[in-house]
Amino acid sequence: MNRRLLWLALLVPPVAHADLPSMANDIQAGRAALSAGQPAKARELFEAALAQPGGAREDRYAASMGLGQSSLWLGAYPGAASAFRAAHDLTDDTQAQQAADTGLAQALNAQDYPRKAYALVEPFAKGQIRPTVELMRATQALGWQDLGANYLDLETPPQQGYLGTQYQLLKDDIHFAQAPQLEGDFGYSHDSDGLDTLHLGAAYRFAPSSSGDWSQRWGVAAGTTRVDDGVAVHHLDDLSLLGQLRIGESNVVDLDLGPGRSGSWHYLQGTARWTLQPSDSFSLSTGAERAPIPTDTAVADRLIYNIYSVGVSFRPAARWYVLPTYYRQNFSDGNHRDGGTLRVLLSPYDIPGTRGAIGAEFSARIFNSSLPSRGVYFNPAQYRTAQIGLVGVYSINQDWKVRGVASVGRQEVDGAGASAYTVGVSLSGRLPGNGRLELQLGRSSTASASGGGSGYWNNSMNLAVRYPL
Repeated sequence: MNRRLLWLALLVPPVAHADLPSMANDIQAGRAALSAGQPAKARELFEAALAQPGGAREDRYAASMGLGQSSLWLGAYPGAASAFRAAHDLTDDTQAQQAADTGLAQALNAQDYPRKAYALVEPFAKGQIRPTVELMRATQALGWQDLGANYLDLETPPQQGYLGTQYQLLKDDIHFAQAPQLEGDFGYSHDSDGLDTLHLGAAYRFAPSSSGDWSQRWGVAAGTTRVDDGVAVHHLDDLSLLGQLRIGESNVVDLDLGPGRSGSWHYLQGTARWTLQPSDSFSLSTGAERAPIPTDTAVADRLIYNIYSVGVSFRPAARWYVLPTYYRQNFSDGNHRDGGTLRVLLSPYDIPGTRGAIGAEFSARIFNSSLPSRGVYFNPAQYRTAQIGLVGVYSINQDWKVRGVASVGRQEVDGAGASAYTVGVSLSGRLPGNGRLELQLGRSSTASASGGGSGYWNNSMNLAVRYPL
């Protein structure tokens, strides 16, 4: 989204070496265009200044900083990053290099490279508002809020303007992440086979604790799910221990494990996941999940499944993400599935002059069942689906954001083809008292545990509210 005043102060003296008057004039005119809110004109002027041969290093530094600043404003983040790198190499002054590195960190954060951004500004951010904002932004993206909390001791943080607003928003995010939290969630789904699923849940998370490279957070959660197919109704209750452990900068373990029951049936349910992320461009994750099959007939037969998965995420280019996953699903009736998913994402591009951005995604899923069956849960011998669609993001204001997706494609159930589609919208934002809300609405024709194939559809709604205590 086109964010006005994504400025960094140039932090350089007025052009002092006018070896080429046209260069000095272009720099001064570029700065005037920025002050007048004309970043496109400013970028042209700074590019013209840098196109001049020769010129003093101080002038070329000033032009590079101006080019980076105007490119940031226009959302041209790769160009901004190149300009700030060039500016860093044009000066030996420590303060001027830090200004260039801060601009580069802002460009990297905007392109989802928070590790690189953090490494740039961490050595000098303490006590300085601009690098502190970029450091806090990076720690927020990485889940390292405990590290960002160490930078909240500015003597005179700005109260207004872009920096003041961003500092306060990021400060609220860090305080939220570092506080005990109470969460409530609600979910409902209804499909074309007449299956209604209603879920209510609550969770309490203790404040996280950190020591060196180790961070941990624990909590408890409870929920109840009502499954109704119009013939029978079953209730499933669960109680879970929640845990999240960060080991160093690359390893995260997430736990959500505990007992569940439906009537006299008692079972172990939950998830466990380990993620290794050594860089901004690659991660590896493995996980295990155990849960009952959410249909009335499956609950009546006490059927449960275990899923074991391994997946990677890598970025062949700045805006492209490729996420393949393999999984093995074992059912208590003796059936097992080998399957996989693939997602290819193009992160949204800002739409000039608006608060919106648009991207794209491709998704695919396949599996083969060893013991295909009918009636108890959706269990064909083979299932294939692939979809391609658009992703849109719109910032209502600094507190609220809407995201939508619309995809179409094809699915195949035991050789029988049918169209496939997915539409969804989510609303996320801040509530009074530093709370958080997320609402998701969706409709999809792709298979679920209860049904699939030609004519199938499922409507869903999920709402979660969290408050710090």
